[in-house]
Amino acid sequence: MKSLYFLVSVIALSAYKAQADDVKCLSQVMYGEARGESIAGAVAVGQATKNRANHQYSDICHVDGVHKRQPEKSLAVYYQALAKAVLFDKFSAVVKKSDSWNTGIKPQQAGKVERVIGNHVFYVATPVAEKRK
Repeated sequence: MKSLYFLVSVIALSAYKAQADDVKCLSQVMYGEARGESIAGAVAVGQATKNRANHQYSDICHVDGVHKRQPEKSLAVYYQALAKAVLFDKFSAVVKKSDSWNTGIKPQQAGKVERVIGNHVFYVATPVAEKRK
């Protein structure tokens, strides 16, 4: 019985560490890509990053094509709180299935524009047929 309790504890701690890592990584992406934007803009970048991770069969910390930047100390708690809310679906889907964004205009090869928030244009760039395994 003790070994079962130990195993459950290890699994729970591993899941907690993974969640903490995801929060840290997503807050760095949101700060790196959307600092200076409204809350809606930062949340949209967070949701699109989460969608991209799903499309790439990746986790938040290893998603391709995003810029991570450590938030300034005074903003770290703010971006971590936003990241937690995004990860635990506390906001409605602001950008639907968008997995990409650009500032200004969307690239020609990209799909349909889902939403424009602040300086960001959100769209789906990863066709379902091209998902990585």
